[in-house]
Amino acid sequence: MSIFAPALGALWKQLEEYGIDPEPVFRAEGIDPETMFDSGARISIALYQRIDDKVAQLSRDPFYAFRGAEHFRPAHLGALGFAWLASSSLRTAFERMSRYARVIQENLTVELEEDDAFYYVRIDARLQGGDEMIREDRQLSLSTKLCRVICGESFSPAKICFQQKSPADTSYLYEFFRCPLEFEAAATTFVVHLKDVDKRLTGSNDELARLNEHIVVKYLAHSAKNDIVNRVKAAIIDGLANGMVTEAIIAEGLHTTSRNLHRKLQKENTSFKQLLNEIRRDLALQYIQDRSKTLTEISFMLGFSEASSFSRAFKTWTGKPPSEARQFVA
Repeated sequence: MSIFAPALGALWKQLEEYGIDPEPVFRAEGIDPETMFDSGARISIALYQRIDDKVAQLSRDPFYAFRGAEHFRPAHLGALGFAWLASSSLRTAFERMSRYARVIQENLTVELEEDDAFYYVRIDARLQGGDEMIREDRQLSLSTKLCRVICGESFSPAKICFQQKSPADTSYLYEFFRCPLEFEAAATTFVVHLKDVDKRLTGSNDELARLNEHIVVKYLAHSAKNDIVNRVKAAIIDGLANGMVTEAIIAEGLHTTSRNLHRKLQKENTSFKQLLNEIRRDLALQYIQDRSKTLTEISFMLGFSEASSFSRAFKTWTGKPPSEARQFVA
């Protein structure tokens, strides 16, 4: 499991804020400071947690994770962070975060739910070890920071739910979140007023968001070359761009046979058809937002021979035909 190396930049800045020289701290853990300037580099979660815990100990700051949020930038999340910045609303931003959470950390899950009044974002890093309190504090404080970056500093959640027990002094937490807090909750949850979720954001740029989202999809597919599932996904994405996607063509490109490819994917509890369907769905949800592309063009971009086949597939994925989904695009 790994995380983007640029995320180390926030820890570096936080050490400087505490008056501690970051370089010897990083080098003691075997980290070259130049690594955090490499936008494509990743480091292991174990290493990140180790240096995070060390910085927390050196700071002796009970609100370490919350103050760390001030040094976090969406760029630390790579293309996903830029897609977040360009999102048209908090809903589209969180949907992207949920769909591509694994680009941040392979085991991270972000589950979304809503009722008549609230939008619930449930976060679970599914990690063992490290300081769990710091991890939960960071998840919730960074969610708040990310929202304030695109909504403005006046944004406040509707409620914050912690799994941990209430600290003796909660004054700083109320000052940071500016909303009701719940402790010993069943799940780590970031709650937003439903009225705030679909507000059009002034800094949105649909085309830029889609471009960065496409980069994320390709990154995920290409990120694990030794993983047959991701190798096939990468080949499918490249094949769709060239208009050639069949199991035989993909197998040939991977220097194997269709039979061997089928067998390897079966061992991973998946199939070529299932992976093709997943990639088409992810790309369709991006393309449908681009009004400059006709539904017929999108159909061919996704490798469908007929627009009617794409329409049936899209309705299966989302519960509504693409023409109806497009009506809700700003």
